[in-house]
This record gives sequence, C-alpha cells and structure tokens, in this order.
Amino acid sequence: MTKKSIALGWAVAMFAAPTFGAVFINEIFINPPGGTDEAEEYIELMGTPGMKLDGYAIANLDGTEQKFFPLGSIPPLPGVTPEIDEFFSLDGLRLGDNGILVIGSGLAGNYPEILPDSTFRRWRHTNDTTQKDGIWNGLLDNPGGLQNDGSKTIMLIRNRPGNTEADPTNPIGLRWGKDIKHDTELVTPVLDNNDGMMKDQYGDGNIDRGDPNNLGGDTLDLKGASTPGDVSDDLEVVDEVSYENGRGWEYDLDDRTSDVGSVDGGLPQRSVHALEDPNGFNPDALTRVDYRTKGDGWAPVAGGTGEMTNGNNWQDTATEQWIRGETGVTALMGVVPGPNNFYTNAANPDPDAIQPFEVIVPLWLDDGMGADYDFTMTMTYQLMPGRINPLAVPFIPGDSDRDGDCDADDIAKIAAVFGNDDWIFSNSYDAAPEGDEGDPATQTRPWDVDATGTNGIEASDLQWTLNFQGNTTGQVNGITYDSTTPSATGVTLNSNAGVDIAITASTVVPSGRPLSALEFGDFVEVTVSGEVTSGANLTGGEENGVMQYVHDVLIDSGNVLRVESIDAMGSFSTTRSSLESPVGVGGDLGVENVNGYTTSFTEGLSGVTAMYRVTLRAIGDGSANVDVQAAAMAKFTSSTPEGVKVGHTDENGNPASSTYPAAISATVLPVVDDEFIDCVTGPGGGILSGCDQFDYDQDADVDTEDYHFFQTAFN
Repeated sequence: MTKKSIALGWAVAMFAAPTFGAVFINEIFINPPGGTDEAEEYIELMGTPGMKLDGYAIANLDGTEQKFFPLGSIPPLPGVTPEIDEFFSLDGLRLGDNGILVIGSGLAGNYPEILPDSTFRRWRHTNDTTQKDGIWNGLLDNPGGLQNDGSKTIMLIRNRPGNTEADPTNPIGLRWGKDIKHDTELVTPVLDNNDGMMKDQYGDGNIDRGDPNNLGGDTLDLKGASTPGDVSDDLEVVDEVSYENGRGWEYDLDDRTSDVGSVDGGLPQRSVHALEDPNGFNPDALTRVDYRTKGDGWAPVAGGTGEMTNGNNWQDTATEQWIRGETGVTALMGVVPGPNNFYTNAANPDPDAIQPFEVIVPLWLDDGMGADYDFTMTMTYQLMPGRINPLAVPFIPGDSDRDGDCDADDIAKIAAVFGNDDWIFSNSYDAAPEGDEGDPATQTRPWDVDATGTNGIEASDLQWTLNFQGNTTGQVNGITYDSTTPSATGVTLNSNAGVDIAITASTVVPSGRPLSALEFGDFVEVTVSGEVTSGANLTGGEENGVMQYVHDVLIDSGNVLRVESIDAMGSFSTTRSSLESPVGVGGDLGVENVNGYTTSFTEGLSGVTAMYRVTLRAIGDGSANVDVQAAAMAKFTSSTPEGVKVGHTDENGNPASSTYPAAISATVLPVVDDEFIDCVTGPGGGILSGCDQFDYDQDADVDTEDYHFFQTAFN
C-alpha cells in the first residue's frame, strides 16, 4: 500500500513595523553673497555610503513673494505664481563613499571644500541650450538657479508617478518637473490682514492633489490623492524643509503642526518641518546638524500649545535640527581655499522679526559649544559642501530608530520588514494608512539603505546595522569625512577580494536508518553550515565571519519528504520566519527564502559553524534529492548573489565567491497495513521495538490517532 502526501497548512503571518529613511537633505546654499549664484549654489544630501538614488528626486517649490492681488485682477494669472522652481532627478547618482552627494549650479572647481570621497554632480552648464548635459528636470525648461526670494519648500521625494527620465512615455504624463504650477486656486474675495482690504488670493497654500484645479494646469499626484485605496504607486516624501517669507506660501506636507493657537506676533500655526519666524525670514543657507529625534520636544511660543501629549512641540522639527540664516564671504589665511562662505550674526533688520539675528542656532547646539563656534562672533561657522560640517551629529548608517547608535532595537526594526519589496512613508494626506500624526520617531520611511537600488529591505540593508552595531562615529575607517580626516576611527570595511564561503550540509536520521532506506514517518535533520575558507580575517574590529544567509532548500520530487521545521542554530536567529515560503503541498518540495542573521563577527572563521537546521519527514515512498542553494528570488539574487553576507566587508558584505553542497539523496521504502497493525499498542501503551516510525503524532504510543494520520495518507 503506497502512501500519499499529507498536506499540512503553512500559515504565513505578514507583519510590518516602522523604519526610517537613510538619505536626507543635509545642507542647502540658496543665495550665495556677491551674486555668485550660478557658481556656488548647491544642495547636499547625506545617508548610507554608496547608496544608489534611482527613483529619488529633489523638488524646489517656490511659494512666491506675493499671495494677495488687487480685487478683480485674477484672472489673468499674476506674473509670479507658485511653481516648482527647480527639479532634479537623481536617477543614476549615488551617495559618495562617505555618504555625501552634492549637486551644484557651478563647476566642481567652484566647490573646493568637496572631499574626494564625496560625489559631485553639476545640475547645469553655462551653455545649457539643451537638457542632455544637465540633470533631468522634466524638460519643460532649462535648469537654472534656485529662486531665493519669497517662501520656499525643498523636498526629497521618491517613487513619483508619471513621466520620469527612465519612463518618458508614461501615459499619466508629467506630474513633477521644473515649472509645474502646483497651487493655482483662485480665492476671492479674501481679507488681507496686513492692510484690512479685500483682495484676490492666488493659491490656497496647499499643493493641488490629484483633482483638477479651478484654473486648469497640471496637478501633482500625491500619495492617496488620486488613488486612496492603493498607495503603492504614489509619491513618497522622504525629507522636507521649508520657510515662509513675507507671509507667502510654504508647502510642507506633514499635517502635524506647532504652536497651535499662538497669538505671538499673529503667527499662524506652523508645520513641523517649517522653520520658525515667517516674518522677514529669507535665509541664504540651511545646514542640518542633527538627523535624529531629540527628547521631549521644545516649548511653544507665548500663547501657543504643542501637539505632543506633554504640551510641547514635536522634537523632530526644522527649528531644532537646522542652522539657518544669512551668509558672508571672506578670504582668510589658514582656511580651506575657495569662496569661504560663513554664516553671519548680523542683526535682523526687520523691526517685526521675532528672531534677533540673521542666523539661528538650535538651543541644544548653542549650549556650551565653546569659542571655536561662538555664534555671537562672525565667521565662526563655515559652509562646507561635500564634508561633515562642524558640530553636526554623525549619521549612523543603519540607525533606524535615530538614537545615535545601532543596537538590538535597530536590528529588530529592520528584521520586522525584511523581505518587503518596499516600506513607505507618507505624510501627504489625512487618511494615509502609514500615519500623519504622532511622534515623528514612529513614522515610516523607506529603509532600502544599501547601494543596490530598489531591492526592498534585504540582507544588504541589515548588514549596515550589523556592521555599525555599537559604533557612534558614523564613519567608515579610512574614508575622508571632514577637513582633517581620513578617518582613523570608525567601522572597517575591507575588500571582499579573495573572501570565499563554503556552505555545507550534514544529515542525521534519529531512527538510525540510512538515507537510502527511510521508512514512513522517519525524520531527517539537515544542518546547514558555513565557513570562511579563504580570506578569513581575525583582526579585532575587522572580523569577517558569516553573518547572514538567505537560501532555498528545495526537494526535487513531491510526496516523498516534507519540511517540518526550520530552526536557527548557535548564535544565529531567524530574521523573519514569515518570509520562509513552502513550495509544493505543505512544503513537500521544500522552502524558499530560509533566512537568518547573527550579531557575531566571528562565525565560521575558525572552522565550520552551524547556521540552521531543516527537519524533514518521510511522507511517502520514493526517492528525492534535497538541494541547498542561494535564494533565487530576484531581490536576493541582485543584492545577495552568494546567499550569504560576511562582516566588515565592502560590496555590502557579499563575499567574492561561495560554494554549495551536492544534493542530498534520500529513499523512502513502501509501507503495508500489516506492519502498522502489528505495532498498535493503544493510548498510553508505549512504542514496541522497531515501531517508532508509526508514532506519527509523537505522543509516545501507537493508537487510533496515528491510524488517522496513516489513513489520511492512504486516501
């Protein structure tokens, strides 16, 4: 009597937890002094070293200097309207070896501060009569300079819909590009509180989302606006900062606000990514000094309240994380050659301004920072594109909870979404399922941090956190970060040249029967191990032991063996068990995406180390081969081609090569009814000699429950 396979359901519980972006806006020089805009303007990004930026873009939204016009004058449209002043596609670019990218209006030689480990790209040329030599911007107009008057919003966006450089014929059309008008409603009549007169108002202060506006023109497709039931194809706002000048428009998309109900100077409530003091504030430059979420927030202005439960404003705000203000230029001996632009501390000439100076420094940074960077003196803080600025808090690659180090909490955050094709952030509309309210530390953002592009969240992303665990410098050893380093401290990432990993598999049959003569019900334990067979490094802080695996364990013939369990071994833990997908009926053709990791750097350096065990069970007669190989899912073949990662190694932890074991052959012999009947003992009757294979339910006896199992197979 030949058994049939038994299908046991494999429950896959998909879950997700918030994670955070690994690239952000770090510095913006909008208005260099002396009319040098075409030569010196720049935008600097920072994030995980080497990260590819395909699918990302920078949008510089102009809020104009004027939003009120004489009653009855619109239409026709005013000459100056809110529009995307400049747009820069980042496709094909990547962050430098030190995690920094600078895109500028001038030639590279105009930015002498940029370090060789940073990436630089010019967004335009002096002879720009076509777009081909500049950065793609939608092709509506040639790239120009950053508009430095009026209100401003700078966004780092991703996954934008419509036409892109890589998809120029998308039927949706162009939604994000230079000169797109993003706020074109006519509001009339409206009271201008500045003079008490009724006016026409151009724009309503919100980006036109999805639906046509009342004056025609293009609209920007934001997450949830046109497809509220499906946010997967809509735009993501990765980072943003803005300021309102002369009570013009700023276009932050985060619905959280600050200083609710404030009557101080008649200020409106502000978005959490908007810089303070809209009255007379038109900065030359913005410099981020902290990317983290800090503490219990900060107190609101007089008469206002914050939205945090303790009454404070949200702590992760532009106000608290940025130095911003006016600049001056000088040529000082002993300073880095070049323009040498510095923040100034001149008094704000606007008599109604709340801020006393033209440069504002976060209070936490201004506390005890010493004479070297005393903002009561001029020329003490230099703008330095392409390097980490003085006093900036180091960015730690893999610090997903933004607390300044990589530890178990960060590993858990990444592990929770390991294998997801994407995990997105949205603050674009009220009902966004990702959430628009609450502590910024719980918002979701992309965590595809590695240099492999759009492979989702996988082993390369986790490896950055593993490599930086316990480190607080944010630096890769030997990479230049500031004016004096190459870094003597930090994380070592040695070359992967000559590093070879051998994956091996050993088997144990608890019944003692050989693999060639298994019987129905026999278990087979397959232990998969790894070893660094060449290129091993045991130097402290440079150990390159096996740290991750992503494998397929496949069975070439169904109805013979079935996967019962997969268990990580030794110091290894399963990264995300729900990603392990059974193949065939209940796993009778194996399991894909077996995954795990360890925080140890020394596994497999001094010999073979067990990584995980696959327990198989004989469910039907016949022969089958069990094969262990690198995971074949596209995102893993692209990001983890060898199926394993090693520590303290470049190329995202990929070894140079790997070897895998030959397939394991097993044969299950047929079983007849008489053999089962002879072994029946009844409930609690124990197991007779040679009958252990019939205890199908593993309750230490052979009874009707085991017969039901056998009967199911027979049927």
